[in-house]
Parts: sequence; structure tokens; C-alpha cells
Amino acid sequence: MPKKIYLLPVLLMSVLSFLSFQAPPEDLADCLVKVKSAWGEHCSECGTSTDTYIVYVMSKCKDKLDVMVGVQDKDSKIYKLSTFYGVIPSDTLRIFACKGSGKWLKWARKAGAPTFKFPTQSEVNEQYK
Repeated sequence: MPKKIYLLPVLLMSVLSFLSFQAPPEDLADCLVKVKSAWGEHCSECGTSTDTYIVYVMSKCKDKLDVMVGVQDKDSKIYKLSTFYGVIPSDTLRIFACKGSGKWLKWARKAGAPTFKFPTQSEVNEQYK
């Protein structure tokens, strides 16, 4: 019986020690920086709309990324999602909403990383209203 009592603390200490050496996951979305935004800028997909909101996002990461950016539509409150694969450092992405609210969201993962799945359109619509 005494052996079982000592075994549990040793096992717990081993697990805690292992976990303490694991690096926290890097939030790669922090590497995506808004460098500019523009209201009313011409967008070929928006026709003559003067309510366009365009955001320019640059990658400051050292690695190639897969990136998803959403720009919110003012009327529907739905985010128009755009996904870019293999974004290299210093690439600048242009993302828009034809009738923008000025709000935008971003997600990133290392290029080709299957462990992080981007949210679906439904998940974004539900979580970010």
C-alpha cells in the first residue's frame, strides 16, 4: 500500500514537469498586421458602391503562412472570408467588403499545417455577430 501512495506524487510531478517544458502555441495571427485601410476605395467586385471597406494586411512572420481574413458587411453583419495559402513574409493582402462595417478578423497557421483548421463561415457568423 505505501508504494502506491508514493507512486502517484512521482507520476504527477513527472507529468507537470513534462508540461512545463512544452512551449506555448504561437498565435501566428499576431504576425498579421494591418498596414492600411480605406473607405470608398474602388473595388472591381463591388461595382459603384461607395461603402467599400478595404483592409491591407501584411505578414510579419518569418515562415510561410496560410491565412484567413474576414471583413464584416455592414447590413448583414456577416464576415466575408478570404483564404490565402503560402503567404510569404512581407506579402500584403487586400481584403474587402462592398458595404463594410470597418470590422475585420484574422487567423493564421504555418503553411500546410493540418492541425489547425480555419473556422467555417457558419462558425464565424455564429461567434462574431
